[in-house]
Amino acid sequence: MKRFLLITTVVVVAALLIFAGATTLSAQSRSAQSSAPTWQMTFFPNLDWSGYPVYTQYSSSLNYNWGDNAPGPNMPPAYWSMRATLNAYFYGGSYQFSVLADDEFVFFIDNVDYMNTIDAGLSGKEVIFTVPVSQGYHTVRVDFRQFTGPGYIYTSWAYLKPGDGTPVPPPDRPLPAPLPPESADSVQTQYGDFTPCIEQNLHQAECFHSDGAWNSPNRGSVQMEPQITIWGNCEPADSDVVWTVETTTDPMITKEFRCSKSLAGWFPH
Repeated sequence: MKRFLLITTVVVVAALLIFAGATTLSAQSRSAQSSAPTWQMTFFPNLDWSGYPVYTQYSSSLNYNWGDNAPGPNMPPAYWSMRATLNAYFYGGSYQFSVLADDEFVFFIDNVDYMNTIDAGLSGKEVIFTVPVSQGYHTVRVDFRQFTGPGYIYTSWAYLKPGDGTPVPPPDRPLPAPLPPESADSVQTQYGDFTPCIEQNLHQAECFHSDGAWNSPNRGSVQMEPQITIWGNCEPADSDVVWTVETTTDPMITKEFRCSKSLAGWFPH
């Protein structure tokens, strides 16, 4: 576990926690966000959020414990980073934020860095800080990186309402289209087992086998498709679906995806 000198003055509540397994944990959130906003989590196989992310998922909360395991397909169990973004509604006033992470994180609101534990020696310690926020929608971003050992992050925040400090629920911000499903770790269709292609980040044609039926797709037609980006059983082939792919912009961004002829997942269309 990497340890560093403290270079940032913070209010810290020491909390030594032991977590087991790589199961996603849902903490009781003190967040002032509604159920509508969704975190977009992109994962990088390096420590500095560089290059293209190799895995993306969506979540209603940023409360995860990966243990000693990789956070998703094509990711290493150590020396990786994640960037999580959320567009949330805030009432004007002060908010108390709490982040418990191992190893390190940087917390942004509207691209302003409000807490940075890089090289601060705060792995495994709850960090509590207060930020004044104007009323309206704001982009929250958390850059997290994991060295070795157990990896986890738990976030929450509360509106400091005068008096009792009760969080105030904001209005919903409806999505223009549903969020895409999480990419599957294993897929089998009538055209073969596509799990090896998922594990090795290969084009679906590399795992395709024709079923020999008349008018069925062949390997050549599958090779002409873009590579699947969201794995999962789908049908019918060549059918389209629209999903919300960016929730941190205003307006939110949607994209059309097409079901592969292999029936093993969707690619942007």
